[in-house]
Amino acid sequence: MESLGVPLYRMPSGAGHDAMKVHEILPQAMLFVRGQNSGISHNPLEATTSDDIELAVRAFSHLLDQLASELQ
Repeated sequence: MESLGVPLYRMPSGAGHDAMKVHEILPQAMLFVRGQNSGISHNPLEATTSDDIELAVRAFSHLLDQLASELQ
């Protein structure tokens, strides 16, 4: 995301999660964090770096700030 100095990638997801039902009542988005170990997920080998987790937290915080400013 440009405001954080990183590129934004939009990608379709086959992730079901609760999003499959929640989309019926409100807009939503998912924030995917880059993974190590060839991107393996839902597995004990799943891993990510502290830097990528920090970036995700900053991105989510930025989104919340934007949404809050729209409500004012």
